[in-house]
Parts: sequence; C-alpha cells; structure tokens
Amino acid sequence: MLRLLETLDPSRRAALVGSLLTGLLLVVVTVALVGSGDRGLAGTAVVLLVSVALVISLQTFIGNSGILSFGHVAFMGVGAYATALLTIPLAIRESQLPELPALLAGVELGLPWVIVIAGGLCAGLGLIVGAVFVRMNVNAFVMSTLALLIVVYTVMVNWATVTRGGQGVFGVPRLIDPWIALVAAVVFIGVARLFKASGVGLRVRASREDELAARAAGIDVPRVRLLTFVLSAAMMGAAGSLWSLNVIAFDPDQFSFGMTFALLAMLVVGGRESVFGAVLGAMVVVVITEVLSRIEQGVVIGSFELPRITGTVQFALAALIIISLIRRPEGLVGRREAEDFVPRIRAWLARGYAGGADAAASADVSATPVQAPTPAAQASETAPAESAAPLLVGAGISKAFGGVQALDAVDIEIRPGEILGVIGPNGSGKSTLLNVLSGITLPDAGRVSLGGRDITGQPSHETARRGITRTFQNIRLFPHLTLRENVAAPHGSSRGRVERLLASLDLAGLGQSEADTLSYGMQRRLEISRALSTRPSVVLLDEPAAGMNESESDVLLENIRAIARDDGCAIIIVDHDLRLITRLCDRIQVLETGRTLALGTPDDVVANPAVVAAYLGSG
Repeated sequence: MLRLLETLDPSRRAALVGSLLTGLLLVVVTVALVGSGDRGLAGTAVVLLVSVALVISLQTFIGNSGILSFGHVAFMGVGAYATALLTIPLAIRESQLPELPALLAGVELGLPWVIVIAGGLCAGLGLIVGAVFVRMNVNAFVMSTLALLIVVYTVMVNWATVTRGGQGVFGVPRLIDPWIALVAAVVFIGVARLFKASGVGLRVRASREDELAARAAGIDVPRVRLLTFVLSAAMMGAAGSLWSLNVIAFDPDQFSFGMTFALLAMLVVGGRESVFGAVLGAMVVVVITEVLSRIEQGVVIGSFELPRITGTVQFALAALIIISLIRRPEGLVGRREAEDFVPRIRAWLARGYAGGADAAASADVSATPVQAPTPAAQASETAPAESAAPLLVGAGISKAFGGVQALDAVDIEIRPGEILGVIGPNGSGKSTLLNVLSGITLPDAGRVSLGGRDITGQPSHETARRGITRTFQNIRLFPHLTLRENVAAPHGSSRGRVERLLASLDLAGLGQSEADTLSYGMQRRLEISRALSTRPSVVLLDEPAAGMNESESDVLLENIRAIARDDGCAIIIVDHDLRLITRLCDRIQVLETGRTLALGTPDDVVANPAVVAAYLGSG
C-alpha cells in the first residue's frame, strides 16, 4: 500500500491520505454515538453524516470556484422529491398523489438506484442552468443561483400533482442507518478530494485565485466552472436523496433559505476551501442545532419548565457566522486538509506538550526557508535566422479608450527564437499592445496572426492554447496554490516537466511551497515558468525586471536567453530597464503615443536621434 502511494502524484497521494484520515474521524464519531446505546444519539449520527454529504456537495463548488451559491439547496430538493416519488410504497402513493403521471405511478425502487437517479437528474438540471450561469460575471452568477432557489421552491409549492405542494409528502421508507450513512459520507469525501486534486479541480482553483491570469494561461474558465457546477449539483441531488430517506416526511419549506443558511454556516465555520474544514463545520453546526432544537421544544429542570423560544437555532447560526468571519475569516482550518496536520501531530507527540508549538512550526511546509537563487550559467546567444518567416505578426493594430488613442496603426512581427524588446515612455501603448496580442483586449482595427493563421479577437485562453502566453506588469500568480500547481494548472503538465521548468528558473526544491511565500524575484520567475508550461511558440513578458536589483536582473537575463535558446520561443519583452533590453534583445521597437517611433538593432535604436530626444532625453 505504501509503495503504491509513493508512485502517485503528490496531490493525488495527499487526496487519498486526507480522505482516509477524514473518513477515520467520521468512523470514530459514528462508533462513539451509536455505541452509546442511546437511540437519539444514533439518530444524531445519521443527521451528522447526511449533513457532511450535503455540505461537501456545496463545498465542491464554492470551495474550488470561490463563487458563492445560494441555489444548491434547490438540487437537494429535486433529489429529495425524486427519491420520494420512487420509493414511497404504491398503496400510499395512490392515496397521496392520485394524479401522478403514469410514468411514476407504478415505479418503486430502492437503494442504490434512487440515489443514482437523483444525482443524475440534478446533474442534468445543473448542466442546463450552469451553461447559462457560467457566462455571467461573478456577481450575476451569485444572484442567479438565488433566483434558481426561488424558482425551484415555487415549482415545489405549486406543482401539487407531483409534490403535494405545501402539504408535503410522507411515507418515504427509512432505508438508511448510521452505517449506510457513514459509507455514503466517506464516498462523498473521496469524490470531493479526488476532484480537487484532478486537472479540472486544479484549473478551477486557479480561476478562483486569479481569473485573468487563468485565462491568459490557457484555462477555459467557463468550461471548468461548468464541470464543477454539474458535479456539485449531482452530489447535492444524491445527498438530498440520502436526506429524504432519513426524514421520511418533508415539505417545500425545508428547501429554502433556512437550509441554505445552515449549510453556508458549516462552510464558514469550518473553512470553505477545505473538505476537512467542511466536515468539522458540519460537526459544529449539527451539535449546536441539535442542542438548541431541543431547547426550542421546551426544557424541564426539576419542577421548573423553561419557556419555549423559537428562532434560537437561526439566531445562534447567525451569531456563529458573524463571530467566525470576524475572528477566523478562513474558518477553523483555513485551506488545510486533514493530512496537513499529520506533521504537526507527529512533532507534538515527539516533543510533548511543551515543545508542541515549536515542533509544529518547524514541520510546516510553507515555513521552509527559501534559498537564494544560483545565477544561471552564461548562455550563448543564438540569433534568429533572418530568412525565417515571421511567426507572430500584428498589422495596423489600433485601440482607443474613450478619447485616448492607445495604439495607432502599430505593426509588429517576430521570428522563431528572436527576442524583441518594446520600449517607450509611460502611456506609449506597450502594455495595450501585449493585451491585444494575447487576446485580452480586442483591437478596434488591424489583425493579429500566428503562424499565418488569423487569431484576431479570439479569447485569451484560446490565444494561449494556440501558442501565445504571457506574464503581467503586476505579478499575477495563483498565490495560495503551490509552485507545482501554478506551473501545472494551465494544461496539467507532467510532474517531470513541471520540475524541469522550476529548476530551469532556479526554483528547484520549492515545489510544495505556496506561491505567496516566495520573494519578489522568485515570484517573477515562477510567473515565467507558468507561461512556459504549455510549450508556447511566443512568450510576452511585461516588465519582468520591474522591482529587481542589478544581480536579480542579470539572473533574469540569463534565464530569458536560455528560454529562447533551449525552447526556441520567440520572446517579446516590455521593460524600462534599458541595460537589460540592450544586452538581451535582437531588435528593439520604440513606441511613442501609440505609434512606432523606431525599429532596429539595439545599437541603431540607442543612436537614433528621435529616440534620444523622445525617450532617452537630449541631455
């Protein structure tokens, strides 16, 4: 078993280990509750385990995409009603729903088919509505999920021939016990963790960290969000099926804001980006809910009976959310999963209580000291073949913002293996030119072609997939992902290639560190590594040396030379560091007020009187 784990990718290995540890926690809790002999506690165990399935279904979307959803309880309701219609005994069904369509009137199913059907039905519904939602901006997406909840609730109330409306349905057989619920909860945990570690899971997490950077790296953000939404909807439908098989009677009011509020409270308390956190949040909220629900029903202490207080549960959950957001906005465990606590526990056990804090700190991967980069060996320059056909061509590119003409009929071309520098004063259109070439900005006029193929107006993720990737003037990484994940996110590069890319830019040995723990210069090199991960034919570097000292700039220069030499990439670099540009580039193009002022070799451009007057200064 250990040998098998060692052969797995680190993220998948962590997912399996974390699933086992989280599942083990649920086993211990379930055995303790059921083993007490108290039927009430055994019932609480089932409620807890079903709640785990529900909140993990919600966490699969919210935690990975970073987008709030108020509508997932609608899928829970659809799954619950579908299960009721397929499991209620036929005799009871005839009396409850005499006008039920013939297709449903004579069907009676059991486990596991009802759960599979409920999940499949919600996956289809999720695909239909999700295909619309993912085309919206994030704020519109969130509001649309709220509309979905209201619409589905309204249908449940008014479609009386199928749902019995406000009267609710009853007679659903109780087909699950604590052990079936435990198995189901562990399966949900495993699915959520494996999805998080998958290629789609990694890409949707990258879009959560920085949507613009994800698109520029070649990630089709709407597609990965849709896949995540559909999976989450299917899981929520299956969890709703489990829920209905435990409560046996319900009405539409149980699939409205109250349930949504409770599930969101679980995520906020435990940590919305962590599956383990979702489980802990479910435990906290279920305990509070169970205790306060009994208080709401009235408590007798000796001969004194406390008055019934309604709304206690909702008030407590609201207070819990507010306190969590103030004191621990990332939840009890933040982004950490169960396996992340193993080194801390080992160190704590090894040193005892007194040294636990120090041991935990030393075991924290993110606290690994970052070594200073070793300057790359001097690279021999290889000039591009003059006879080679241009690889990337921009012809007559124009772009205006309001009344400001950022680009005015700019022509640009670059050959394979060439390094082209673009310089000019602030506001001359350099970054706008890179935005047009990379598909982030649509030009008002002109065309862009790559390898003879017109790519004008293509979205940035398509442009990246065709071979143009980029870095940004202000570093745009996926800060809470590891270095390996940053580089692998665009197209799931193999582990070997990821390690080679990191090593080529002096980042070897830091793959498991989070990107936001790196120094400024290292973050710049990581951004370049990510741009190279898709094997691009053209790389656009927007002020890569900004903020670097001279020694860091020298290291960057050698890194860029090595990229052009070893990968054969054409590189367009925008920077204000003339020392870097003149030493590095084969040609330099000078922009002024959106137009090309000069184009030629570094020596020619530096000696050009117009450039000296407009850019370098006349003395």
